[in-house]
Amino acid sequence: MVGTDPLDVDPLLTGGKLLCPGCAGELRPRGYARGRGVREKNRVVAVHPGRSAGSQCRCPHMLLPVSTLVRRADAVAVIGQALLANAGGSGNRAIAVLLGRLVSTVRGWLRRVRCSR
Repeated sequence: MVGTDPLDVDPLLTGGKLLCPGCAGELRPRGYARGRGVREKNRVVAVHPGRSAGSQCRCPHMLLPVSTLVRRADAVAVIGQALLANAGGSGNRAIAVLLGRLVSTVRGWLRRVRCSR
């Protein structure tokens, strides 16, 4: 996760200022991944993640905006709101109604956080 604005991230990538987490070499641009929609509270935002690879290891990496999570259709702010509501004592169903999401989706977020502790 590198930033929210491609105009800020692209110069870092092309200037060799982003490092590969695997080999610590420069990340080199490799185009863009297929666009996808990320659900915020009341709208869907189009995201086109960048692709890159380490200069030494050639391992591929996706450059996601900080407002998104890997393999999640919902924005960080929405999932964070669910976690805060749960910490405040709200259950799966109440959070699902609050956010306009399926109960199974909210249950999955909360279960995932519990498993990663």
